[in-house]
Amino acid sequence: MATLGKIPRVESNLFPFPTGAFIVNGKYLYINTGNKYVPAEKRKSEGERGYTSHDQTCIGVVADSKNKSQKLFYANQYYHDHFLPHDLPDPPSVADSVSVGFNCFIYEAAEEAKLSAILGDVFGSETARQILDLSMYMISRESAVMQHYPAWARDHLLFSEEIRDDTFLGRFLKKTLTIPKICKFKFKWASENIGDGKVYLCYDSTNVNCQAEGVFIVQKGHAKDDPSLPQVNTDYVIRQADGMPLTYMHSPGSVNDIAQAQEMIRFFNKITEMTDKQVQIVLICDRGYISEKNVKLMEQAGIDYLLMLRTAFSMHGDLADACIDDLQTYVNKLDTTDDEKYGVTKEITLFDGGKQCYAHVIWSENLYRQKRDEVDRTLVDSREELRDFIDTNRNNSYTKDELVKLLGEKMTLFNPKLKSAEPRISQKKVGRGRGVHYEEVREDTFKIVDFTDNRKEIDNKRRKCGIYILISSEKLTAQQAVDAYAKRDCVEKMFEALKSHMGMDKIGVSTEEAIHGKGLIWFVASILYSIMFNRTESLRTGDRKRFTVPAMVDELEAIKADKDLIDGKYKRRYKLTKRQSSILGCWNVKEADVDDRISSQMDVG
Repeated sequence: MATLGKIPRVESNLFPFPTGAFIVNGKYLYINTGNKYVPAEKRKSEGERGYTSHDQTCIGVVADSKNKSQKLFYANQYYHDHFLPHDLPDPPSVADSVSVGFNCFIYEAAEEAKLSAILGDVFGSETARQILDLSMYMISRESAVMQHYPAWARDHLLFSEEIRDDTFLGRFLKKTLTIPKICKFKFKWASENIGDGKVYLCYDSTNVNCQAEGVFIVQKGHAKDDPSLPQVNTDYVIRQADGMPLTYMHSPGSVNDIAQAQEMIRFFNKITEMTDKQVQIVLICDRGYISEKNVKLMEQAGIDYLLMLRTAFSMHGDLADACIDDLQTYVNKLDTTDDEKYGVTKEITLFDGGKQCYAHVIWSENLYRQKRDEVDRTLVDSREELRDFIDTNRNNSYTKDELVKLLGEKMTLFNPKLKSAEPRISQKKVGRGRGVHYEEVREDTFKIVDFTDNRKEIDNKRRKCGIYILISSEKLTAQQAVDAYAKRDCVEKMFEALKSHMGMDKIGVSTEEAIHGKGLIWFVASILYSIMFNRTESLRTGDRKRFTVPAMVDELEAIKADKDLIDGKYKRRYKLTKRQSSILGCWNVKEADVDDRISSQMDVG
């Protein structure tokens, strides 16, 4: 029985009878809280069978025992604890456990590379902090979907003063990160990091799928995976020495590589003109960028180049034919860790009236293995096509010129067995003006009745499938050209990282302004990604698996600060692991530095 003196008889403690409540002794209010079975031997009254009874608990006292129809009562503590909802505090904007380790890396890397300073100078300090937060999110979450950013930000140490929702972020990408400011940032960043002396820059482009309708920059282009998808072209220029991204560019998906390159050449020409740096740029490009206009633009801008010659150039076949017999000799053997075995250099001019340049004809074991099966399959198809042509045209006759036009390369890869047919008599117009007249012209015609393989030509075609040709504006040996071009894959690796680990497989915005804004965030993220990869290279000599960038991000994410529920301050509960210390040690960050950053950024007092 409850002690009535402990029940406050005040209006705020007055409640209506709950369902199922009943009065005991005229003034106490009880309620059944559970069922129990009473066996027959424990019955107080007579009877042979057991029955179900109830557990009962007093929940208060009736307010007016004389007027029970009011059905009001004063509640005791049991009722408050078990029947009334508890008033829980509102959730805090920041979680009680916050990841801090990755933020420590971003802070040190951005400060050291002057990235924070350049962003702050162009966009202002608060916008710069938000850019760093979004870049950190892209690398940490391996996603660029901004709807998930607020949930991620709640349990991560940020550079910004508050967590922004996705509505704010949509406006941020479209209106705060304006194209003029983005262009200013790209120029300042490239000027600061281009280096001095001879600098090799690797240039390439990729396409990013986008479903935004009615946006000019989103167009169908030349995507390798699916040409039917609308896309945006994204170009990157990477400093070859350490893989540092220098600049980028977005263009409509329908624009080809050659046209894109012209804008990039003008960008670097502007840098060399407007800065005092004594820098000699050597632009390394894939075969998609070689054209007469691009080469002339680079020559006019004083930019050297190292390009791969497209096989479609007639010069490619001529150089391969000229070098194939001399190529695979011991005097032309190359010293490479890859499979580029032999190389020959020749002076050439790419275009009529063009400047002298150098062609480096390289024979690659890897390329040969990749292409020879393709060549063999093509030969099988060519034989079938030639047999079909013979079967279909047994009664038709052709001149030799017509056969060359119809059969093309098949006339050299195979030895056609020709049978003379009736000569063709045709009228040929001769003379001019009043002296014009027609003369009969007799042309010999032939029927193809069979063919054999031209083994020499087929062997040459198979051998030449291992050849690729580099074109350099400066005089290099084949060895120097191969060594310089071998590191071109740094730009391919960056595209792979952007699409696999930073969410650039699709754009996910609906306006052109937002596309450019999101492109800037990706670029800043790629800079931070590159810094982490290059600075931790020594760690991968002994363990490549645990010191990839994604693995290191996971390690740093595990460094957390927990909130003390008494004083509201955040503290690190566990010491750093050896691996975490090794990663942060590449920036001379110690445990005390982590604690200092926690206290300076998260002290809520």
